[in-house]
Amino acid sequence: MANILLIDEDHRYRRLLSDQLTSLGHAVTEVALHESGRTLSDLTCHTHQRPDAVIVDPIMPAVDGLLLMRLLCVASRRPVVAHTLNRTDDDVVSLLRAGADGFLPKPCPPAVVDACISALLRRVPPAPPPAPSEVGTLRIDVAGRSVTVEGQPVTLTRTEFDLLSCLAEHPGRVVSRSLLRTRAGGDAVSAASLDALLCRLRRKLAERAAGTKFLHTARGRGVSLHPVPRQQHVEKASASGPTCR
Repeated sequence: MANILLIDEDHRYRRLLSDQLTSLGHAVTEVALHESGRTLSDLTCHTHQRPDAVIVDPIMPAVDGLLLMRLLCVASRRPVVAHTLNRTDDDVVSLLRAGADGFLPKPCPPAVVDACISALLRRVPPAPPPAPSEVGTLRIDVAGRSVTVEGQPVTLTRTEFDLLSCLAEHPGRVVSRSLLRTRAGGDAVSAASLDALLCRLRRKLAERAAGTKFLHTARGRGVSLHPVPRQQHVEKASASGPTCR
């Protein structure tokens, strides 16, 4: 099994290929090409889990596909496969010289994509695990998929953990609700479902250290993860129990 990052602006094809690769045993993260800027930022973060391989269609109007390819190769430091509609020989040469480790024309049988990824990974070590992230007394170990508050374990569902790890990749920064929905399950997660997830996450973190509050809502923008000074959250705990906002 490989953790694959799939970047493609064609939603239907991206979803189809993702489902096919998942059925072959891979874990696939889908990203639209116009959202690749955030993805590049994530890949440079030491607490972000790097994919084992990247599949990208870098060709889109108003996008410098060769520059995007170079940036992906540098940021991910993982094998990158260009997967786009049939191009001229010169286009393929340019993509390979820009850093691509392989080229697959689109469409392509999933078995061929699987074989190409497997061939690349036979010669490349697995992606290293990310370093644990510590935010105040909160510790998130992405590699071990564990969370503790003041040394005490916190039991989270898979979706709750994915949501928290997304926030932990950008401590102190506001993470947009759209990105949180993507990391929590994509189109299947509604705005109301995201609110419910955040509410449960707040309660579980507060259960381990009464009055502690790590998740902060920036109205109209998103959510940020940072600790409240000890004195402040003790005062809040004595005033009222944990609430969801």
